Amino acid sequence: MPASDPPAAAALHWSDALETGLDDVDHQHRRLLDIFNRVAATRGADALRAALGELADYARYHFATEARLMQAWPLPDAHRQAHGRAHRRFEEFVQRARRLVDVDPQAVGDELAGFLAQWLQHHIMGMDARMARTVLALQQGHAAPPEAIGEAIDAVLDGLGERTFALIESNQRLRDEVERRQRVEVSLRDREARYRDLFMHAPDALFEIDAQQHIALANDAALRLLGAHDAAALLGANVTRHVVALPDAAALETQARRLDGALLPVEVVAAPPDAHGRRHLIVRDIGERRRLQRRAAEAARLEQERLGRELHDGAGQRLVAIGLFANTLHKRLAAHGRGAEAALAAELGEQTRHALDEIRALAHGLVPLPPGGGGLHGALAALCAALGCAFDADDALDGIDDDVALQLYRIAQEALSNALRHAGASHIELALRGGADALTLRVRDDGCGLAADVAEGLGLSTMRYRAGAIGASLTIGAAPAGGTEVTCRWPRAGG
Repeated sequence: MPASDPPAAAALHWSDALETGLDDVDHQHRRLLDIFNRVAATRGADALRAALGELADYARYHFATEARLMQAWPLPDAHRQAHGRAHRRFEEFVQRARRLVDVDPQAVGDELAGFLAQWLQHHIMGMDARMARTVLALQQGHAAPPEAIGEAIDAVLDGLGERTFALIESNQRLRDEVERRQRVEVSLRDREARYRDLFMHAPDALFEIDAQQHIALANDAALRLLGAHDAAALLGANVTRHVVALPDAAALETQARRLDGALLPVEVVAAPPDAHGRRHLIVRDIGERRRLQRRAAEAARLEQERLGRELHDGAGQRLVAIGLFANTLHKRLAAHGRGAEAALAAELGEQTRHALDEIRALAHGLVPLPPGGGGLHGALAALCAALGCAFDADDALDGIDDDVALQLYRIAQEALSNALRHAGASHIELALRGGADALTLRVRDDGCGLAADVAEGLGLSTMRYRAGAIGASLTIGAAPAGGTEVTCRWPRAGG
C-alpha cells in the first residue's frame, strides 16, 4: 500500500497569551496563526507553496508595521536591533523553504511547522509582547516599563532547519548531477547510435582495429569488399591478412585480399590511434578508378600517336618537299649567275631542314616507343645515352603492353629530368628489372636528396598518376648511399 501522510497536528487557537493589545498587530498575528495551522495539517507541495507565498506577503506587511511602531516610539536600540535580526531570519527562512519545497515537501513542511511554532512562542509571545507593552505605555503617557529584552529569538532559532535544508540542497545537487549524467549518457548513446549507423552504412569500407591490429568492427561495405557474408568472418582477424599494407599518415595505394584469395587494388586512409591504440581505416576499391585511368591514358596515347603521325607524315613530308624545291631553286639560280638569289635559296633549304628536324623530334617525343611494347628497352637506353646517365636493364622484358611501356618511359623521363635539374648529382643510374611477378624501374642519383619539408610538385604528382594508371606503386625516398631513389613497381597479371 502506498505510504500515507502523517496525521495532522492538533490546530492551535487564538488565546490571551497571543494578545498584544495593538489591534493591527494582533490582526496580523491571527493571520499567521491561521497559516501555521494549514502548514501543520499538510505536507502537499502545492499547499505548502501557497502557504509560503502567504508567509512572504505577511512578512512584508507585518514587519513594515512593526518597523513604523518602533520608529514612532522610543524603544531601546538593543530591542529594535534584535527585532530587525529576527525579521531578517524569518524572511531568509521562508525564501529558502520556497526554493526547496518542490525538492522535499515532507522535510520542508516539518521544518516550517517547527520554525513557526518557535516563532509564535518566542517572538510573538516574547519580543512582540514586550514591544507592545512599551508602545502602549508610551501612548498612555506613562514611562516605558524597565523590561529586559529577554531571550533573543535569533538565539532560539539558531540552526533551526539549517541541517535539514543543507541536506535537502545537497540531495538536490546530487539529483541534479545524476540527471545531468543521465542526460549525458542518453546523449552519448544517441550519438553512438548515430555514429554506428553512419559507420555501418557508409559507402566506403570502414574498419576499426585495436592496438594489436585485430579487426574489432567492420561495416557493410567492408563485408562486400572482402566477400564476407557476415562480420563474424572478419572480427578478431589481423587486418594485415586482408589489407596488405597500412599507411602511417598519407593515403596509401595497396591491395586488399578477399576471403576467396582474390586481390583488389585499394586506397587506404588511416586515422591516428586513440589513447587505447585503436584506429579507424577507410579502404576504397580503386579498381574502377584504375580502369578509368587506363582508358584515359590509352586515349591520350592514341591521340599522341595520331598527332605524331600527322606531324611526321603531314607537316614533315611538306617540309621535305619544300626542301627539295629550295635545293632545285638554288641550283638554277647559281647556273644563271644569280649568286645573291642562289644564297637566299640555299638559306631557305637550310632553315627547312632545321624545321624538319624539329618536327621529327617533336613527333618522336609524342610517340617515343614503337608499337608492341618491345621497344621500352631501346627507348630507355637511348634516353639515358642522350642525357649522359648510366643504364642497366634485363633483356627479357616481354609481356608489356603499349600503355604500360609508355607510362614507364614517361616516369623514367620525369625522374631523370628531376635528378639532372635539382639533385646536383655526379652519377645517375636507371635500372630496369623484369621478373615473373613484377617489373621494377629504378632511378637512383648521388645528389643532395629531397628536403624533408619539400612540397610535392606537378612532376611528382604526374609520376604518381601515371603509376596509378597502370596499377603500379611508386616510392620516392633516400638512396642507400645518399641521394634520391625513385622506384616504380608494376605487378604483372596475377603478381
